[in-house]
Amino acid sequence: MLKFEYRSGIMHANDLFCTAAFSPKEKSKYYTSTTQGDRTLNKIMKIAIFGAGVAGLSAAVELVDRGHTVEIYEKRKILGGKVSVWKDSDGDSIESGLHIIFGGYEQLQRYMKRVGAEDNYQWKEHALIYAEENGTQSFFRKANLPSPWAEVVGGMRTDLLTFWDKISLVKGLYPAITGNEAYFRSQDSMTYSEWHRRKGASEHSLQRLWRAIALAMNFIEPNVISARPMITIFNYFGLNYTATKFAFFCKNPGDSMIEPMRQYIQSKGGRIFVDAKLNRFELNSDDSIKEAVLKDGHKIEADAYISALPVHNIKKILPVQWLTHKYFRNLHEFVGSPVANCQLWFDRKITDTDNLMFSQSTIFATFADVSITCAEDFQKGMGSATGGSVMSLVLAPAHQLMDMPNEVITELVIKDIHNRFPKSRDAKLLKSTIVKIPQSVYKAVPDVDKFRPNQISPIKNFFLAGDYTDQHYLASMEGAALSGKLVAEKLLSRFGN
Repeated sequence: MLKFEYRSGIMHANDLFCTAAFSPKEKSKYYTSTTQGDRTLNKIMKIAIFGAGVAGLSAAVELVDRGHTVEIYEKRKILGGKVSVWKDSDGDSIESGLHIIFGGYEQLQRYMKRVGAEDNYQWKEHALIYAEENGTQSFFRKANLPSPWAEVVGGMRTDLLTFWDKISLVKGLYPAITGNEAYFRSQDSMTYSEWHRRKGASEHSLQRLWRAIALAMNFIEPNVISARPMITIFNYFGLNYTATKFAFFCKNPGDSMIEPMRQYIQSKGGRIFVDAKLNRFELNSDDSIKEAVLKDGHKIEADAYISALPVHNIKKILPVQWLTHKYFRNLHEFVGSPVANCQLWFDRKITDTDNLMFSQSTIFATFADVSITCAEDFQKGMGSATGGSVMSLVLAPAHQLMDMPNEVITELVIKDIHNRFPKSRDAKLLKSTIVKIPQSVYKAVPDVDKFRPNQISPIKNFFLAGDYTDQHYLASMEGAALSGKLVAEKLLSRFGN
């Protein structure tokens, strides 16, 4: 029998083939296959999903809701992918990054409501907050007006920018506010810095305002990131008043979002296996998948297979035969952005800001005191927390940090923390952690957007999900959620369900 860990409700790969593949007799109880050409009619399908991040879990939610048999295989012991969280030996939540929900994350919010987690996040003040030297702050607050006037008037009131900056931005960003998807895609040939300057927007506003946004969004500089994602965000956020709102998870992404998704999927009959790394696909004569083989040799048969792996991982296991298709060769155009996350536990509060913060000219681009923003985690008596600040900081750009000793990185972070938060100079650092991710979201550099693949592949029973796939959002939790929805819909459409 399969062994369940009732604490997590997840099965391990070493128990996988006790009953993980139904016996023929059992199989007939659950689904039947009636195939006509490439379409499988009137059936409950068995679908194998590789990768238990937001994309894979979202696809599973869609599929189990339609009554299909879903099995998810995750190579690690924890779920969540790029938003995973784990407890260390001190009982502290260690996050792979600082993750928030934007008002514009509509599909992700729908999933959280569907799995009963709609109350697991809290909205914060509607403002962009920039931490300045010696404890001061600058703000960009939207006016209480319909968009885009809320943004225009709010921009004219901000103390972040000079009067000339403001005038240049109103003129320069007009094409982004009035543009459409075709226009955004047409601007993918240049960096955002180039686009910004061509539109006559000031250099000071680029460095003062937008650099931190680019680093927070894709972990790369404005002179590296494509104009396409930046101006797309300007459009989404500039025309929708609520899109720029920030919400923090009450606990952390793992407990507040990933765990409810897991419970929901398993309550609908879905099964999740950890320590189950995909090694290769065995193919039929028409290059479709005959079976998937895990690293430990276990074989998985299904009607359809979804890769919800990061693009840099799926590239490693593509069958050579598939590379005759440009669709698969294009995946090699994607390179991941390195990023690091630093968490610092202090013995006292060093800030009282209950929101996301940005910073310029520091090793961290965006950050928060999660002891304040996350009301049900990082509190006194939880792990190392004694009631002081617990800072979670996104370090970007991070290519230079990947090989740097953690203690050196921590010293650089502390130096900038002291510069921005004077109270920290008298505080005691109780603990620090560094999580390095050499390849996080794909680098949205010029001329890469056109390579984002459709969720339907040329192989009839193989599909892709992930925030790098083609959907109207960008590399983010929302992009991952949208890709999960799309891959489920397109898979079922291809098979006539």
